[in-house]
Amino acid sequence: MSKLLKVVSILALLALVLAACQPPAQGGTTGGTTGGAQPSGEPVTVTIFVGMGTGTDPEQVTAEEGWEKEFNDSHDNIKIDFLIVPYEEARERYLTMIAGGTPPDLVGPNGVSGIAEFFDTWADIKPLIEADKTDLSDFYGPAVSLNEYPDKTVGLPLGVYPSFIIYNKDLFDASGVDYPTTDFNDKSWNLDKLREVAMQLTLDKEGHNAADPDFDPENIVQWGYDDSWATARGLLVGFGAPNLGRPTSEDYKTATANSEEWIYGLQWISDGVHKDHFIANADGQTAASATGGDPLSGGVTAMFFTHTWFMNPSLMELPFEWNIAPVPFNQKGERIARLNADTFTIPAASKHQAEAYEVMKWLTSKENIVKVCLVYACVPARQSVKDEYQKTLEENYPGLNYDVLFESINYLDVPNHEGWVPDNAKVEEVMNNVTSQLYTGTETDAKTLLDDANTKIQAILDEYWKSH
Repeated sequence: MSKLLKVVSILALLALVLAACQPPAQGGTTGGTTGGAQPSGEPVTVTIFVGMGTGTDPEQVTAEEGWEKEFNDSHDNIKIDFLIVPYEEARERYLTMIAGGTPPDLVGPNGVSGIAEFFDTWADIKPLIEADKTDLSDFYGPAVSLNEYPDKTVGLPLGVYPSFIIYNKDLFDASGVDYPTTDFNDKSWNLDKLREVAMQLTLDKEGHNAADPDFDPENIVQWGYDDSWATARGLLVGFGAPNLGRPTSEDYKTATANSEEWIYGLQWISDGVHKDHFIANADGQTAASATGGDPLSGGVTAMFFTHTWFMNPSLMELPFEWNIAPVPFNQKGERIARLNADTFTIPAASKHQAEAYEVMKWLTSKENIVKVCLVYACVPARQSVKDEYQKTLEENYPGLNYDVLFESINYLDVPNHEGWVPDNAKVEEVMNNVTSQLYTGTETDAKTLLDDANTKIQAILDEYWKSH
């Protein structure tokens, strides 16, 4: 879901942000304080900044305007005001608002990567949770964990985006290949089986599959498998390194990007691209997306590893039959289904943190979380609304294997592949350069790529900890 950031502008403003995040002389900026009190009798306006991720499409804005009216009509002491900012402008605008002393009070929907990107700017809401005695037991446990960091809790769970494999049933039928299993206990659905099936579903222009000696890798017209929309950490998290999606030790001081699990995983991907040819290289990815705007919609990819955010009606008007299957077991016999998640976060510079927390609770309440998640295409993070949510989904996606969708939540990656690491943007740049080199064929040896990345990340960590 991520796009290229306006890095130069962001870095230019970062120093201002750090200065602006210092607490004011009177009142606090930690959870539970509300500095900047309104004149007596006037309601507090909570500004909700939308633009870091989803939420800016016209139909979503219409829904948000409806929530604004609903909330404001039912509350006397607090009013909300949605501030919709185009995605391309959101990061620079957010930093500018903080630097200028006019911070928003809530930001969202904010994914794990967005939280990591501006980690130092978020308030710790743990004191608010404890003072309010907020009951977290209805939320999926993993969704709660994603918002908890060693020194702060950044939000209440709103929605999760489980991952799975969407597969083109028509392509399977045409090749006479059985659909992937939906049985989470079937350990035959592993990396070796995925490779075998994907090679059978990869075809050249003469109709030879990738397992055929006559297969022509220079003229591929159909690919068996794609995970090209993932970041490098997302690609590798499923291979089961000790800290899963984080290329550092638990104390964040030692680089671990060249773990044996990540080397194995990256080489599996590299071989899939350059040796077995069931994964498209950079040129093939461009060709596949050109047919439909994404790897799947054009009908030239048999299996696409993705998340529920792809199940947006505007993206899912597919011209073929499809369904979903579990992520396979990895080389260690483990299943790790990476997870994206959204929440709303409160800037530490907000003058109305207590009121913002009340709005956060309203958006994530049993009464509202389903309608909010239907607009944002996420799975509600509350277990008690599962049936209500599924009933609505069934109207749009009859026949979908919902067991796969909900069961995948139990296999999420913690530490998460989008989670914060020191100097997050620099580490992400190093890691994503690894996959860029791999897909273009600049370097195809996984150990070489990850040893080099590990050296660079260690230097980033060393520099970071000098001043922290």
